[in-house]
Amino acid sequence: MIWILVLLSVFLVDLCIKKYAEANLKEEKQLFGGKILVRLFHNDGIAMGMLSEHQEAVRKGTFGMMGGLMICFISLLFQKGRTLRKAGLSLLLGGALCNWFDRFHQRTVTDYFSFNVRWKRLRNIVFNLSDLCIIAGLILAMLGGRRKYRRR
Repeated sequence: MIWILVLLSVFLVDLCIKKYAEANLKEEKQLFGGKILVRLFHNDGIAMGMLSEHQEAVRKGTFGMMGGLMICFISLLFQKGRTLRKAGLSLLLGGALCNWFDRFHQRTVTDYFSFNVRWKRLRNIVFNLSDLCIIAGLILAMLGGRRKYRRR
C-alpha cells in the first residue's frame, strides 16, 4: 500500500506544482543562491524535446511503456521484500503518469526548473519533479533488480 501512496504522491505533488507554475510563473527566478533557475517551459516531445515532431507516437509509446511497467509494478506488490525495486517503480510510474497526464490533456509537458551550472547544455535543460522521480526511480529499480540477480 505504501508504494501506491508514493506513486500517487509524486503524481499529485508535481501536478499541483505544474498548475501553480502555469498560473504564476511569468519570468525566470533564481532560488538557493542562484543554483536553481525557475522558469516555465512547455516540452512537446520526450526528454529534451526529442521526437517533438511525432507527438502522437510519443503519447502512444509512453502510454504503452507505462502499461508494461504498471503490470510489473502490480505483480511486484504481491511479493515480499523487493523494497528497492518497489520504491523505484513507484517513483518512476508516479513521474511518468504525471508527465503523460500533461501530454494527454495539454499536448505538452510543463517543465519549470533548471540547474544553474557552468555547463551550458545542462543549464538549458528544464525539468519538473516528475523528471527527477523518473530518473531516481529508474536507478532504484535497476539496483533492486541487480540485487535479486546477484542473490541467485
